[in-house]
Amino acid sequence: MIIPKPLILFIDAYDSFSSNIISLLETTLACTVRTIRIDNRSLSTDALLHAELRHYAAVVCGPGPGHPTDEKDVGIMRRIWRLCDEETIPVLGVCLGFQSLCLEFGGRIRRLRNPMHGIVRNVRHIGETGHGKDTIFDGLAGIRTTLYHSLCVDIGQDDKPTRTWEDSRYDISPTAPNLVPLAWVEAEEGWPDDERILVAVKHRSKPFWGLQYHPESICTDVGSQKVVRNWFRHAQWWNWTQRGYSIIRRGEIKGDIATRQSLLSQTAGKQDDGIMSHGLHRRYECGTIELPADFSLADFLEKQTKFNTQNIVLESTNSHVKIGAPDVKGRYSIVGVNIDDCARMEYTVGNNFLLAFDGTTDVEQINLAPYGGIWQFLSHYVEKRAIANGNSEIPFWGGFMGYTTYELGLETINVDSGGRSSSRPDLCFAWVTQSIVVDHLKNLMHIQTLEDETCTQSKSQTQVLLQEVSRILNLLHLRQKSDYIPLRFTDVTINRPNPDEYEKKVQDCQAYIRSGDSYELCLTDQTVVKVPKMETLNAVGTVPGDLPLSWSLYRSLRQRQAAPFASYLRLGSATFISASPERFITWDDTTGKCSLRPMKGTVKKSSSVATLEQANTHLHIPKEEAENLMIVDLVRHDLHSVLGSGNVHVPRLMVVEEYASVFQMISVVEGHYPPTVPFKGNTNLEAYSEEARQTRYTGMDVLAASLPPGSMTGAPKKRSCEILRVLEGGRDRSLYSGVVGYMDVGGRGDFSVNIRCMFRWDDEDNDKNEVWHIGAGGAVTALSTPVGEREEMITKLSSTLGVFDH
Repeated sequence: MIIPKPLILFIDAYDSFSSNIISLLETTLACTVRTIRIDNRSLSTDALLHAELRHYAAVVCGPGPGHPTDEKDVGIMRRIWRLCDEETIPVLGVCLGFQSLCLEFGGRIRRLRNPMHGIVRNVRHIGETGHGKDTIFDGLAGIRTTLYHSLCVDIGQDDKPTRTWEDSRYDISPTAPNLVPLAWVEAEEGWPDDERILVAVKHRSKPFWGLQYHPESICTDVGSQKVVRNWFRHAQWWNWTQRGYSIIRRGEIKGDIATRQSLLSQTAGKQDDGIMSHGLHRRYECGTIELPADFSLADFLEKQTKFNTQNIVLESTNSHVKIGAPDVKGRYSIVGVNIDDCARMEYTVGNNFLLAFDGTTDVEQINLAPYGGIWQFLSHYVEKRAIANGNSEIPFWGGFMGYTTYELGLETINVDSGGRSSSRPDLCFAWVTQSIVVDHLKNLMHIQTLEDETCTQSKSQTQVLLQEVSRILNLLHLRQKSDYIPLRFTDVTINRPNPDEYEKKVQDCQAYIRSGDSYELCLTDQTVVKVPKMETLNAVGTVPGDLPLSWSLYRSLRQRQAAPFASYLRLGSATFISASPERFITWDDTTGKCSLRPMKGTVKKSSSVATLEQANTHLHIPKEEAENLMIVDLVRHDLHSVLGSGNVHVPRLMVVEEYASVFQMISVVEGHYPPTVPFKGNTNLEAYSEEARQTRYTGMDVLAASLPPGSMTGAPKKRSCEILRVLEGGRDRSLYSGVVGYMDVGGRGDFSVNIRCMFRWDDEDNDKNEVWHIGAGGAVTALSTPVGEREEMITKLSSTLGVFDH
């Protein structure tokens, strides 16, 4: 193997920003980055480590959770600093890597008085003094950087008197005589204290540099790109003078490429049988009906849908509300038709098989091992059924509709579920071949089917469905108005979270944050509601016809909370209703574009916060901005890990939007990947070469890499989820914190985050009651207060629990 560019080895400490640093390196420098984990066993001996390092021009020791004195948190980083002179290689340490470097050469590690996670501060550096020409800050003016740390390096800076600090800050300290201080951050107006924080160093004689701040953060000035360029220039000069460019350019290396292998490539050469061979030849048909101005989708569904069986409704109930951003206002509602007759896939975390229901009583158990896992199987399944001749104005033509749980996301990031023995599905998708899409902007209803090309019936399924829809619309036209009155319950049992216990958990979260194990923890709790079954229900109100209680609850919820991503699902053994305001991800393989909309920062509308201007003042404060920023950087990392360096952008950052009852701070993170160009204009993908199909990425790759939603976990994602699993008592969040949406045959997908929602499982009910679960919580940071977090949790809970209020 001939290596065309200098290689940099990135040592990954299981952080949720690592891919952003790799993107910064590859887009700023003429280099290729390979990555290896801190605990990689292939470099377990010094000889193996030395052999690997001889391929690289430099090393970057990345950030991560934990403490630099803990072997399991830094792993092989410590061995990098201890290389003998003959094996020494230029290194840049970032955050945890910086702390590890300083610890090795005399610095002490202590806790900050006030942890800084997602905090943006000005950096004072040696380049401003005119004496920094030989440093990595050469040619830079002041820069603004993002900090993610609760631990700091102490080289005796607090021992220096204030009167001499300005002139002596860059002097070498006797505490750590081998470390040259290069940059500091100090207090800003309004900050609690004036702590002196060291944020950049260089080793006095070895080619080791370190940055405490995060140069890759979206809120760090672009000037940091010059810091990285300066570092690599110094590294290459050292290689030239000390190593004589004796870098090995050939041979096998242990470092991996920085991006994930595509899902489709992992099923290359798979011989399909069983359910994979069913329904491969489809033709798309669509009929369109113009709707009356007073059309009500809820009223229509009560006449059209078989509510005593399986149902999927993705509804945009606020399409008429003239608030919010253009890219989030609900335009389309999507309804799966005849779900009972659809194939259904169910997967439970920890199993190596998938259950496939074919719409009858038959169940097929599919071994996932030959495919490589659940996501590889689903990607292959959708690809085999892809079409390209649907109506381009409609976002869904047919395909998978359903949900994934929070626990499915934990499996994707290798978080132990603690021996859970649940047999309930963590992923449940129906393969929908008949659907209704309502365009609320144009007041149109599209009736669609995917049919067998060999079908010879005199009437197509589309024609049959069109006749049925027309009949129902005529019935609705004859009715004066809906006679629905929300139920008012008098005999429900509600088991709420204990407020004192929740505040204690917030304090526990902050202890983990102060110790360096997390930057942000999205703590949640659950309320359990027991509701008498319909036949024994003592309530005031109306349940139209023989519709189930769940539909009445859904109608009450959508009436209370207009939402762009409302949903009602009765799928398998689960019933789920939601008024979610948060889109998780949307993608279109034909354009090669995906978008995520992390939502962090909420304030309820009130007399004191009634306008967008007032909401901006309330939300643009360090705590709320830090919450949003941390998740934005996490989402960027998730996207970079699939789409590669330079293919992720943030067109909207920390923008406050207005909704029916709240103001929300949102950001938009977009990713770009090679579009499926040959896909357009063909009736199917047969024109695509097998090689092209196997190597391309799709939106499903991004979906799988992004679960569970970062706005429901915190950062770093893996360590934070492990901590939350302990703090939440090992109880499943289940559908709460999961996602609901679709993946269609046209290469599009759209999922919302499961918040402002409630769900139940058939096996939890008894003869008298249905058991419903409602989750609620919030992001805990170093700036949180236990009382404030408890109040936020109760506010979010009340918005959904209100359907049971008198």
